[in-house]
Amino acid sequence: MMKALADVLEGGERDASSLTVAVYGWAALPPAVLKTLKKHAPALEVVEIFGQTESISCHRFWPGMWPEVYEATAPQQNYVGLPSPLLASRIFDQEGRPVDLPGEAGEAVYRSPVMTAGYYKDEAATREALRGGWFHSGDSCLFDDDGLRVMVDRYKDLVKSGGENVSTIRVESVLSMHPGVQKVAVVGVPDERWGEAVTAVVVPVVDGGVTAEELIAFGRERLAGFETPKEVIFVDALPETVGGKVMKYRIRQSLQS
Repeated sequence: MMKALADVLEGGERDASSLTVAVYGWAALPPAVLKTLKKHAPALEVVEIFGQTESISCHRFWPGMWPEVYEATAPQQNYVGLPSPLLASRIFDQEGRPVDLPGEAGEAVYRSPVMTAGYYKDEAATREALRGGWFHSGDSCLFDDDGLRVMVDRYKDLVKSGGENVSTIRVESVLSMHPGVQKVAVVGVPDERWGEAVTAVVVPVVDGGVTAEELIAFGRERLAGFETPKEVIFVDALPETVGGKVMKYRIRQSLQS
């Protein structure tokens, strides 16, 4: 919806000067979309909410500082705001120990009376999610030097290439800035040399004329070598839920079949 709004405003179809607040969630907002929104609605405050179905409350939210922080740091960081007053929140490493040092990634965990009590008729999944008395989100996060929490990626979406963990969110944010890219999803494809190869699946702008070589070069200028896509695949559409969230597992299945 945010992308659709940006496209409408870029087409000059509406006067958005009176638009002051837009709240969104579900997925990261591409920097190019935010830039377009702010260009046409200078007074706009873009507020991200971050949560999960298992929790009634949003986990994190941004009280006013989001546009300035995001514009200054994107796409290097994907901040997820301040904690909800309804949830206790920590970051744990793989051994279940709290992570407090800047730059050290771990899994975001939560606990609160508003959290789910478990999964219906699935005791194994309930034990796994609620081990140690905390709900384990599946989100890889870290703290930056200023103590702000940064979303790295969903654990299941991280690409493990050449011994490095690659954030698909970061690579997508960079590639989405290219004017020839309409939508992009990044996944890992099994590779004999790298373990997984960073692969970008792109819906190009109609008549944009962008090539795979051009996008790889664009990424190489802005990303580390291990983050740069090894391959770019063009498609007409990405598989999405009814809410518009890209189903990356479907993409991985299609590329591995």
